[in-house]
Amino acid sequence: MRFSGLPIGLGEIMRVAREFKERHKKVFDVVLYGSTTMGKEEPNDYDFLVITRGASEGERFDLAFEFREELFDLGFQHEKLDVKALNLEDLFNPNYLATPGVITSGFSLTKGKFIHELMNGEGYSLFIMRVGLRGSERKRFSYALRGRNGDSGVITELGGLLLSSNVALIPVEKTYKFKEFLDYWRIDYENLPPLRTQDINQKPY
Repeated sequence: MRFSGLPIGLGEIMRVAREFKERHKKVFDVVLYGSTTMGKEEPNDYDFLVITRGASEGERFDLAFEFREELFDLGFQHEKLDVKALNLEDLFNPNYLATPGVITSGFSLTKGKFIHELMNGEGYSLFIMRVGLRGSERKRFSYALRGRNGDSGVITELGGLLLSSNVALIPVEKTYKFKEFLDYWRIDYENLPPLRTQDINQKPY
């Protein structure tokens, strides 16, 4: 894979990104996205996103700053560099306007593939849930979904990933098992193809 307009080779950037991830346990991935990955010969700027898991606002700021400094050392110009950090669950928040761009044009610097290729290739089914339960019933559903006191919930048992309180990625071969789980709890849901970003951006009610 090659992108035009980078000040150094992509392989060197990937090496730095992988080492950065290894040093920081809360870093899930580092993504290059925007005009560079969409084929623009001379990009006006370079957009990077450090995707984290469970990082506080302060931690995200520090991680973005540190990776930005490493890119400076590689030869990127200050005025052309934009580095942000975002928690994985917030990336799939329907209110986050950059989601379509990151998913459709984002290139994983730690995995060497486009984000949409990784999502499609791993065969995940996307669920958007509308949980109408109240009180103790809602709490029981949450325990069954997420687990409690050392007991694994259905997300872990099926090898899925809970992106937010109402969005889950489930391995495609376990789709119907998760549907049965939601039907048992009488949860209203949508089962959407992961790459339909217009649906990911559609705020569920």
